[in-house]
Amino acid sequence: MSLPFNPIYTPSARNFTAKVVHGFKNDISKFRTSIDKSTGVDAIHKHDFIQMWYVMNGTYRHVFEDREFILGKGSLLVVPPFSAHYIETGKSNDSELYRCEFSEDFINDTHDDEQHESLFNLTYIEPLLIKANLMEPYHYFSGNPANKIETVFQELCNEYYKQDLFSSMFIRANIIKLFALILEEYQENYTLERDTMFAEYRSSIQNSLDFIHANYTEKIYLEDVAKIALMSVRSFSHIFKQITGKTFTEYLLYLRV
Repeated sequence: MSLPFNPIYTPSARNFTAKVVHGFKNDISKFRTSIDKSTGVDAIHKHDFIQMWYVMNGTYRHVFEDREFILGKGSLLVVPPFSAHYIETGKSNDSELYRCEFSEDFINDTHDDEQHESLFNLTYIEPLLIKANLMEPYHYFSGNPANKIETVFQELCNEYYKQDLFSSMFIRANIIKLFALILEEYQENYTLERDTMFAEYRSSIQNSLDFIHANYTEKIYLEDVAKIALMSVRSFSHIFKQITGKTFTEYLLYLRV
């Protein structure tokens, strides 16, 4: 569901030079969560893990890749790794949010099957991170869906601080449940959003296709083509596949045959 707030699409006044924060160097659990009632303004930063916030009460101002948004109760934020951002917390006296952070491989630590890992990432993680990379990092919940989301976050906190023999298992299960609840709401508008995506990004993809067709006999790097389309590599890869029906590598091989 879309946010019932008006995002501010003007550049932030702050210098957007972001320091990378490494989250789990000395933490083998690769996961942490808390209930945050702090006030103040974060330093501009990036991190090498996935971060999720869910606003329980109050109002927050968040700057994500140089665009400003206001978060209220029911707002859920997904920040992909290495996305420059900062948050101004406690804009109201009753501000309170759930904070959840974990590495990209956290869920897959117990699985050796690469196919299983890829399927999980494709089904649960990729849609949320792609949406965030397309400058839509927010989801909004109300009513029964909001109650379910809040219950899962509370269970995550309970298990994290309990830290018994089975906590890690329950945390992973609840993360998957959380993703499923978010995607259940997201999928309701998937067709409309996909059509909108095609209309919005077709021109950028065409520019990249023109470059590929002119240079396919040479060495071409995905990162360079993504820059031509003015997208992150993750976003470009997803949209390129949706529009052309082939991955970047498959498309190059098709031209070179």
